[in-house]
Amino acid sequence: MKFRRTTEDYLKTIYLLSQKTEVHGTYIAEALRVSKPTVSISLKALEQEGYLMRDENRAFCLTEAGLKIAKATYERHQTFQTLL
Repeated sequence: MKFRRTTEDYLKTIYLLSQKTEVHGTYIAEALRVSKPTVSISLKALEQEGYLMRDENRAFCLTEAGLKIAKATYERHQTFQTLL
């Protein structure tokens, strides 16, 4: 299945951030260097598509589907980095 690059970038970023802290829109905006409103729109779409959910602290968490894509994207990027 083919995904938009931005979808993969968001999911990979959330995956990496979640290994260090709770993930909130502000952190994603800083990491991707985009505006908070842009992040808000994208996160809402990812949530509706079933890739994200919010926990009891309103932090974003990947669903199983989101985690699968995020890990695959991360591993692919790591492979490319190794080849460079």
